[in-house]
Amino acid sequence: MDRKRKAVVVGFILFLAVMGICSLVTKGIYMARLPRVTTTVPREMCLYHEVSAAGAVETGQEYGIYAPSGLRIAAIGVQKGEAFSEGDGLLQLDVEDLERIIKEKDLEYQKLACQQREAESQGALGSQSSARTLTRAQQDWETEQRDGAVLLSRVREDHARARAARDQTGRELDQARRDLEQHKKETVHGGQQGNGADTVSGGDNTQPSAPGSCQRCGELEDAIARLEAQASQQDQAVIQAAQAAEDTELSIGNRLVAAWRGVEDAWAASQSSDYQAAADLARLEQDYLESEIRELRELVEAEGWIRARESGKVTRLCVGVGERTPDTAQLLYTPDDGLRQLWAQLTKEQAKYVSVGTRMQLDYETVSSGKRSQEGIVSYLESQPDGSLRILLDVTDMGMDLGQQVALKSTWQSENFDMVVPLSALHRDGNNSSFVYTLRQENGILGVEWHVTALYVDVADQNDRYAAIRSAGLSPDTAIILTSTADLKENQVVRVVE
Repeated sequence: MDRKRKAVVVGFILFLAVMGICSLVTKGIYMARLPRVTTTVPREMCLYHEVSAAGAVETGQEYGIYAPSGLRIAAIGVQKGEAFSEGDGLLQLDVEDLERIIKEKDLEYQKLACQQREAESQGALGSQSSARTLTRAQQDWETEQRDGAVLLSRVREDHARARAARDQTGRELDQARRDLEQHKKETVHGGQQGNGADTVSGGDNTQPSAPGSCQRCGELEDAIARLEAQASQQDQAVIQAAQAAEDTELSIGNRLVAAWRGVEDAWAASQSSDYQAAADLARLEQDYLESEIRELRELVEAEGWIRARESGKVTRLCVGVGERTPDTAQLLYTPDDGLRQLWAQLTKEQAKYVSVGTRMQLDYETVSSGKRSQEGIVSYLESQPDGSLRILLDVTDMGMDLGQQVALKSTWQSENFDMVVPLSALHRDGNNSSFVYTLRQENGILGVEWHVTALYVDVADQNDRYAAIRSAGLSPDTAIILTSTADLKENQVVRVVE
């Protein structure tokens, strides 16, 4: 009986041992199949953005070498990119061609001299004719002025005589009227004082009865009527004389104006004839031709060479041997002591971290000095249609040569952010929205388990290593998944490893 009980106990113990072993094996297998993740927590820090680009040194100013247009080029002493010193020959012109052109211009100069002499001769004849016309016009004006004064004096005298005659007639008429009035008063007074035989009474009217008195009154009345008719005629004569004087004065004024305009026109013609435009133009053309001939002869004396006035480097050749010089520059060059500019292209992402005044590190290498590094300042920005940016730095005083390749670097520091995580912890969905995976603890069949939660965030800034994020669900202690051995999904159980 004891042996049987012992066997049962041993069997139960063995069963428990087997079950424990199976549980451990099952849990181990389960834990081994879970994704292993590492975590981090947000931290406070600034972000640094590295800006890098490559550029080449270019000329900041170019000058041209000019020769008179239309000359044949015999030789070119320099090539594009070649340096030259002051006095070096740049272009050589064909001397025979120069001498031929000088002869042609000499002939043209002589033609202009003949034209000038002819124009001066014609101008002298024109001046004499204009002077004669001006003298005659002045004489005509003086004659009109003198004749008009005589004629105006005559019509004014006629008007004065007509007025004097009318005034005399007016005085006589006034005297006759006074005489008639006085005679009537005397006749009436004498009839009242005499006897009855002198008057004839008829009612209220009293008439003089003397035959002599009635005859005198009739004579006076006839004289008054005659004088009134004469005065009326003289009034018309005065009006006509006044109108004649006005018409004469107006006519004389018009003739004087016409005569004076003739004087002005003759004077203007004489002044214009004094200015010999053709002769002056020929003289100016001669002066211009003379300067051209002098310049060409100087080129002949220099054997056709156009030499450099300062040292520099050729940036562009605009002509070739055997061609004729255009009226533009034959070659372009930049002086050794001229401006030097460094142009570089930044991407659209880098453009927002550079502005005018940004300091950049310039790294380059020279044959004589090896690797060198200097600091430059962005002086100009030029936006491109694709959003990229061209930047310009003045490197005149840095001793760089044209075409020097330079590496540009700059670091831009952002503001201080509260929540910054490594860039590997940030994910994006199909809508390009950003999220991070966080962990939460829950009780499971095997005890406490870690479950995954996707938390969407706003990205304030990021560089190639870190991202500054914002979300109401984040805190400084939030565990954020940094790496994982498998793809994660919402509510997935994971295994956290250190």
